[in-house]
Amino acid sequence: MKRYEAHHLFQLREIAIGLTFIGGFIDAYTFVSRGRVLAAGQTGNIIFLSVDIAQRNLPSAFTKLMTMIFFVIGIFIVGYFRNSNRRSHYWRLPFLVAELTACLVIGFLPKSVPNLYITPPLALVMAMQTASFSKIEGNSYNNVFSTGNLKKSINSLSDYMFGTDHDISSLRTALIYIELVFGFAGGAIISALLQLLFGVRTIWIAAIFIVIVGSYYAMLLYRRDQVKSS
Repeated sequence: MKRYEAHHLFQLREIAIGLTFIGGFIDAYTFVSRGRVLAAGQTGNIIFLSVDIAQRNLPSAFTKLMTMIFFVIGIFIVGYFRNSNRRSHYWRLPFLVAELTACLVIGFLPKSVPNLYITPPLALVMAMQTASFSKIEGNSYNNVFSTGNLKKSINSLSDYMFGTDHDISSLRTALIYIELVFGFAGGAIISALLQLLFGVRTIWIAAIFIVIVGSYYAMLLYRRDQVKSS
Protein backbone atom coordinates (compact mmCIF):
# COMPACT_ATOMS: atom_id res chain seq x y z
CA MET A 1 0.00 0.00 0.00
CA LYS A 2 1.25 3.47 -0.87
CA ARG A 3 1.67 5.78 2.10
CA TYR A 4 -1.00 8.28 0.97
CA GLU A 5 -3.54 5.45 0.88
CA ALA A 6 -3.41 5.07 4.66
CA HIS A 7 -6.79 5.72 6.29
CA HIS A 8 -5.44 8.21 8.86
CA LEU A 9 -2.36 9.90 7.47
CA PHE A 10 -1.64 11.80 10.68
CA GLN A 11 -1.16 8.45 12.44
CA LEU A 12 1.68 7.27 10.20
CA ARG A 13 4.64 6.00 12.17
CA GLU A 14 7.23 8.17 10.42
CA ILE A 15 5.21 11.32 11.15
CA ALA A 16 4.78 10.36 14.81
CA ILE A 17 8.49 9.63 15.26
CA GLY A 18 9.43 12.87 13.49
CA LEU A 19 7.16 14.92 15.74
CA THR A 20 8.43 13.14 18.85
CA PHE A 21 11.99 13.94 17.78
CA ILE A 22 10.96 17.60 17.50
CA GLY A 23 9.32 17.43 20.93
CA GLY A 24 12.53 16.20 22.56
CA PHE A 25 14.55 18.75 20.61
CA ILE A 26 12.52 21.76 21.76
CA ASP A 27 12.22 20.60 25.37
CA ALA A 28 16.01 20.22 25.56
CA TYR A 29 16.39 23.66 23.98
CA THR A 30 14.25 25.45 26.56
CA PHE A 31 15.83 23.52 29.42
CA VAL A 32 19.43 24.24 28.39
CA SER A 33 19.19 27.69 26.82
CA ARG A 34 16.00 29.22 28.14
CA GLY A 35 15.98 29.10 31.91
CA ARG A 36 15.76 25.37 32.66
CA VAL A 37 12.05 25.32 31.86
CA LEU A 38 10.37 22.55 29.86
CA ALA A 39 8.17 23.84 27.06
CA ALA A 40 6.04 20.68 27.11
CA GLY A 41 6.99 18.62 30.16
CA GLN A 42 4.48 20.11 32.57
CA THR A 43 5.12 17.47 35.24
CA GLY A 44 8.67 18.76 35.46
CA ASN A 45 7.45 22.35 35.47
CA ILE A 46 5.13 21.64 38.39
CA ILE A 47 8.13 20.35 40.35
CA PHE A 48 10.30 23.31 39.32
CA LEU A 49 7.46 25.71 40.15
CA SER A 50 7.03 24.18 43.58
CA VAL A 51 10.75 24.46 44.29
CA ASP A 52 10.78 28.10 43.11
CA ILE A 53 7.86 28.92 45.40
CA ALA A 54 9.55 27.22 48.35
CA GLN A 55 12.74 29.16 47.63
CA ARG A 56 10.77 32.39 47.02
CA ASN A 57 12.13 32.69 43.49
CA LEU A 58 8.95 34.36 42.28
CA PRO A 59 10.09 35.62 38.83
CA SER A 60 11.16 32.11 37.84
CA ALA A 61 7.99 30.64 39.33
CA PHE A 62 5.87 33.06 37.30
CA THR A 63 7.60 32.02 34.08
CA LYS A 64 6.85 28.37 34.78
CA LEU A 65 3.26 29.16 35.71
CA MET A 66 2.71 31.05 32.46
CA THR A 67 4.32 28.20 30.53
CA MET A 68 1.79 25.80 32.03
CA ILE A 69 -1.12 28.14 31.33
CA PHE A 70 -0.11 28.58 27.69
CA PHE A 71 0.17 24.81 27.32
CA VAL A 72 -3.41 24.47 28.55
CA ILE A 73 -4.55 27.19 26.14
CA GLY A 74 -2.94 25.29 23.26
CA ILE A 75 -4.90 22.16 24.15
CA PHE A 76 -8.14 24.17 24.24
CA ILE A 77 -7.44 25.72 20.82
CA VAL A 78 -6.94 22.32 19.21
CA GLY A 79 -10.04 21.01 20.98
CA TYR A 80 -12.08 23.78 19.39
CA PHE A 81 -10.88 22.96 15.88
CA ARG A 82 -11.16 19.20 16.41
CA ASN A 83 -14.82 19.57 17.29
CA SER A 84 -15.63 22.08 14.56
CA ASN A 85 -17.91 20.82 11.82
CA ARG A 86 -16.37 23.23 9.32
CA ARG A 87 -12.80 22.00 9.48
CA SER A 88 -11.09 20.47 6.45
CA HIS A 89 -8.79 17.45 6.57
CA TYR A 90 -5.88 19.92 6.37
CA TRP A 91 -6.83 21.37 9.77
CA ARG A 92 -3.72 20.06 11.54
CA LEU A 93 -1.27 21.85 9.25
CA PRO A 94 -1.86 25.39 10.59
CA PHE A 95 -0.68 24.23 14.01
CA LEU A 96 2.62 23.10 12.52
CA VAL A 97 2.87 26.45 10.72
CA ALA A 98 2.33 28.21 14.06
CA GLU A 99 5.07 26.07 15.63
CA LEU A 100 7.40 26.84 12.74
CA THR A 101 6.73 30.57 13.09
CA ALA A 102 7.40 30.50 16.84
CA CYS A 103 10.72 28.72 16.34
CA LEU A 104 11.84 31.14 13.64
CA VAL A 105 10.97 34.23 15.66
CA ILE A 106 12.46 32.94 18.93
CA GLY A 107 15.72 32.11 17.15
CA PHE A 108 16.20 35.83 16.49
CA LEU A 109 15.78 36.78 20.14
CA PRO A 110 19.01 37.12 22.15
CA LYS A 111 19.51 35.32 25.42
CA SER A 112 19.00 38.61 27.24
CA VAL A 113 15.29 38.50 26.39
CA PRO A 114 13.42 37.27 29.51
CA ASN A 115 12.37 33.63 29.31
CA LEU A 116 8.83 34.74 30.10
CA TYR A 117 8.60 35.74 26.43
CA ILE A 118 10.17 32.51 25.19
CA THR A 119 8.84 29.41 26.88
CA PRO A 120 5.09 30.21 27.05
CA PRO A 121 4.78 30.67 23.25
CA LEU A 122 6.72 27.45 22.72
CA ALA A 123 4.50 25.68 25.25
CA LEU A 124 1.46 26.89 23.30
CA VAL A 125 2.62 25.44 19.98
CA MET A 126 3.94 22.26 21.57
CA ALA A 127 0.52 21.69 23.11
CA MET A 128 -1.01 22.20 19.67
CA GLN A 129 1.38 19.65 18.21
CA THR A 130 0.64 16.94 20.74
CA ALA A 131 -3.11 17.53 20.80
CA SER A 132 -3.53 17.52 17.02
CA PHE A 133 -1.25 14.54 16.37
CA SER A 134 -2.27 12.20 19.17
CA LYS A 135 -2.27 8.72 17.62
CA ILE A 136 0.20 6.39 15.94
CA GLU A 137 -1.23 3.51 13.92
CA GLY A 138 -4.40 3.50 16.00
CA ASN A 139 -2.64 3.80 19.37
CA SER A 140 -2.65 6.95 21.49
CA TYR A 141 0.76 8.47 22.21
CA ASN A 142 2.42 11.73 23.15
CA ASN A 143 4.98 13.45 20.96
CA VAL A 144 6.24 16.14 23.35
CA PHE A 145 7.20 14.05 26.38
CA SER A 146 7.92 10.39 26.88
CA THR A 147 6.77 9.01 30.23
CA GLY A 148 3.51 7.66 28.85
CA ASN A 149 5.22 6.20 25.79
CA LEU A 150 7.79 4.43 27.97
CA LYS A 151 5.04 3.04 30.22
CA LYS A 152 3.05 1.76 27.23
CA SER A 153 6.10 0.14 25.67
CA ILE A 154 6.88 -1.82 28.84
CA ASN A 155 3.22 -2.74 29.40
CA SER A 156 2.95 -4.10 25.86
CA LEU A 157 6.26 -5.92 26.17
CA SER A 158 5.10 -7.46 29.46
CA ASP A 159 1.87 -8.59 27.81
CA TYR A 160 3.87 -10.30 25.10
CA MET A 161 6.43 -11.92 27.42
CA PHE A 162 4.14 -13.03 30.23
CA GLY A 163 0.79 -13.41 28.50
CA THR A 164 -0.46 -16.94 27.89
CA ASP A 165 -0.82 -16.46 24.12
CA HIS A 166 2.35 -14.36 23.50
CA ASP A 167 0.34 -12.10 21.19
CA ILE A 168 2.67 -10.81 18.48
CA SER A 169 0.58 -7.63 18.21
CA SER A 170 1.67 -6.71 21.75
CA LEU A 171 5.30 -7.03 20.71
CA ARG A 172 4.63 -4.88 17.65
CA THR A 173 3.00 -2.23 19.83
CA ALA A 174 5.92 -2.33 22.28
CA LEU A 175 8.37 -1.72 19.45
CA ILE A 176 6.34 1.25 18.20
CA TYR A 177 6.47 2.93 21.60
CA ILE A 178 10.15 2.11 22.05
CA GLU A 179 10.83 3.85 18.73
CA LEU A 180 9.03 6.90 20.06
CA VAL A 181 11.10 6.89 23.25
CA PHE A 182 14.33 6.72 21.25
CA GLY A 183 13.04 9.40 18.89
CA PHE A 184 12.40 11.75 21.81
CA ALA A 185 15.77 11.00 23.39
CA GLY A 186 17.53 11.43 20.04
CA GLY A 187 15.96 14.84 19.55
CA ALA A 188 17.01 15.93 23.04
CA ILE A 189 20.59 14.70 22.59
CA ILE A 190 21.04 16.35 19.20
CA SER A 191 19.54 19.58 20.50
CA ALA A 192 21.92 19.64 23.47
CA LEU A 193 24.91 19.02 21.23
CA LEU A 194 23.93 21.64 18.67
CA GLN A 195 23.39 24.22 21.40
CA LEU A 196 27.10 23.98 22.16
CA LEU A 197 27.68 25.29 18.63
CA PHE A 198 24.74 27.55 17.85
CA GLY A 199 23.38 28.62 21.24
CA VAL A 200 19.87 30.07 21.21
CA ARG A 201 19.70 29.89 17.41
CA THR A 202 19.60 26.10 17.65
CA ILE A 203 15.81 26.44 17.60
CA TRP A 204 16.10 27.12 13.87
CA ILE A 205 17.17 23.50 13.43
CA ALA A 206 13.87 22.47 14.99
CA ALA A 207 12.18 24.68 12.41
CA ILE A 208 13.88 22.71 9.64
CA PHE A 209 12.55 19.44 11.03
CA ILE A 210 9.07 20.94 11.31
CA VAL A 211 9.23 21.92 7.64
CA ILE A 212 10.29 18.39 6.70
CA VAL A 213 7.55 16.65 8.68
CA GLY A 214 4.88 19.19 7.77
CA SER A 215 5.74 19.13 4.07
CA TYR A 216 5.67 15.33 4.03
CA TYR A 217 2.26 15.27 5.71
CA ALA A 218 0.90 17.98 3.39
CA MET A 219 2.23 16.14 0.34
CA LEU A 220 0.48 12.93 1.39
CA LEU A 221 -2.81 14.78 1.94
CA TYR A 222 -2.53 16.49 -1.44
CA ARG A 223 -1.60 13.28 -3.20
CA ARG A 224 -4.59 11.48 -1.70
CA ASP A 225 -6.89 14.32 -2.82
CA GLN A 226 -5.48 14.11 -6.33
CA VAL A 227 -6.10 10.39 -6.54
CA LYS A 228 -9.64 10.72 -5.21
CA SER A 229 -10.51 13.47 -7.70
CA SER A 230 -9.02 11.67 -10.71
